[in-house]
Amino acid sequence: MADALSLLRQFIFENKEYTIENDRFVFNDLAYPKDIKTNYLVYGTGKDNTPKDYYTLESIVFLLKNVELQHANYVKKAAEKGIPAISRPDRKDLLAYLTGQANTADRIDRNAPLEIAMQRPLQ
Repeated sequence: MADALSLLRQFIFENKEYTIENDRFVFNDLAYPKDIKTNYLVYGTGKDNTPKDYYTLESIVFLLKNVELQHANYVKKAAEKGIPAISRPDRKDLLAYLTGQANTADRIDRNAPLEIAMQRPLQ
C-alpha cells in the first residue's frame, strides 16, 4: 500500500482526480486524514539534534492548489486558513518530485513512520 505522498504524486503524474470528503483526502478507494504526516521532512528539522517534523498532506495539497502565488502571498494565505506552509527551501524540490520532474527528493525520509490509509466504505 502506498504512502500518502507517493499516492498523491501518482495521482498528479497520471492526471487522476482525488476528492475531499469531510476531513479526508480520497484517492479512489483509499482515504487519508487531511492532517496525516507525510514522509517529507520540514526544512531544518532532523539535524543538529532537532526532532524530525514532516509536512502534512493538507499542507502539500494546499501548495499544489496555490502554486501560482508568490511565496509570500502563499504563506499569508496558508496562515489565514490555519494550514502550515511549505517552506521556501522545500518548495522547488517538492514540486519537482510531485510533478514527475524528479524521481525523488532529498527531504523524503524513507525511514519515517507511515500511517496506513483507511479503506473507503463502498456505497
